[in-house]
Amino acid sequence: MTLLQRRLFIRRAFTLKKGELNIKSSDLTSSEEVNISYEEIDTSKLIFKKGTDNIMILITVIFGGFFVIYMLNPDNYKEAGWFGTALFIFILAFFSALITYVKSKNVALIPTVNHGYIEMFNGKPNQIEFDAFLSELTSSINSYLKLKYGTIDLDMPMEPQLMGLSWLKDREIITPAEFENLKKELINNGR
Repeated sequence: MTLLQRRLFIRRAFTLKKGELNIKSSDLTSSEEVNISYEEIDTSKLIFKKGTDNIMILITVIFGGFFVIYMLNPDNYKEAGWFGTALFIFILAFFSALITYVKSKNVALIPTVNHGYIEMFNGKPNQIEFDAFLSELTSSINSYLKLKYGTIDLDMPMEPQLMGLSWLKDREIITPAEFENLKKELINNGR
């Protein structure tokens, strides 16, 4: 499954692969591709972050206010250069609004084990596809890790397997009851 996200000049593609998440990101000046293993991703602690730069909003409102006041004042139309002045104020308001939009954030941050984050645009391309991708990512991670670390292998030493089961329980991939059952199975069959 792939999720394609675009925002102005930024493009991101998140692709679920066997055991890893492939992320391709590009903007006007650069592009990058990275693979992050499922062991490093923790979708249980999602952070949703919204924010805009309040100073830029204030600047936009001020320039917009100047433009409206200038256009509503009939004395300004008597001068020969009134159109150029109005156009200049409008361009200032427009670009400050554009900068405000570009700097605004509505993202979902997925924590990684090495204290980093995977940043995704919340609701892009739409909320249904975004939620479906997050659900599929969580399901893929859980089933992959459960199969890899939650399967009892009697040929392997007991201690690393117990550590793997404990890690699965700590990440809430298996329930405490499942952990106890697998632990009993490992201890009883290990004798």
